[in-house]
This record gives sequence, C-alpha cells and structure tokens, in this order.
Amino acid sequence: MSDEIDLLVIGAGSAGIVAAITAAGLGATVTLVERERTGGDCLWFGCVPSKAFLAAAAKVQGMRTAADFVTNPVAPEVDFAAVMAHVHAAIKQIEPVDSPQTLEAAGVQVVQGEAVFTGPRGARIGDRQIAFRHAIIATGSAPAMPDIPGLAAISPLT
Repeated sequence: MSDEIDLLVIGAGSAGIVAAITAAGLGATVTLVERERTGGDCLWFGCVPSKAFLAAAAKVQGMRTAADFVTNPVAPEVDFAAVMAHVHAAIKQIEPVDSPQTLEAAGVQVVQGEAVFTGPRGARIGDRQIAFRHAIIATGSAPAMPDIPGLAAISPLT
C-alpha cells in the first residue's frame, strides 16, 4: 500500500466506485477500501436483483394480461427457481464491472478491510498506516421514512 495517496475512498458500492474511478482517471492516486466485496448493496441486494425480479414479473404479468390482444390468454405458473437463476445471471453479468480487477485496471488500488481514521489526513487499514490528501466516506445509508400520516401503517418497502 502506498504511504501517501491523493484520495482514500471508504466503501466500494456505486458511489465509492464512481468516485475512485473518476479520480484515478483524472490522475489521482486512489486507494479504495471495502470491508466485504465490491459492488455494494446495488449489485448484490438492491438495484440489480430488484430490476431482474421486476423484469421477470413484467413477463408473467404480460402473459396474464395478453387477453387484451389474443383470444387464448395464458395463466402462467411461475418457476421461482428459474426466476432466481435469472436474478443470479443478472448479478453475474454486472459483477465484473465492479470487480477489484476492473478497478485496478482503471488505476485504483483496492484493499479489503476496514479503515480507521487516525487523524485529519491519516488512516489505518489493518496494520498499515496510510496518509491521504482527501477522503470520501461512501459506506451507504439507511432509508428515511417521511412523516406522512398512515404511511407506516401500510409497511412500505424501502
């Protein structure tokens, strides 16, 4: 690990990856630290899987509502294992874009671990000390529920 870098990025989800690649593309020395695996919630639990589920649901719904256009509508039986295979295939297709290898090819040093700030321009990652000019904390967030009467009672998905 470099002793001094331009940018330390903590968190390899969508925001951290974009920040790291952009900075490296502009010539900065960048270290990206991720505790688990690159890609974040978007790749593994949120955006990609949810859109794959929605695509599968749209196809099923299309078959159910085909009566508007055909004389013999279909009542499909959903194969959940096939839906899950579709979801996993979508993740597998996107995963290489967010991989450590792709990030490193773009000039980003990727380190697995946890960063602990040791001062205004320093951090410790495992047993390594690092100095940086700037840092971005991109460790995610939690949804906030707006104060709308009755909203909590319907248990909305976030």
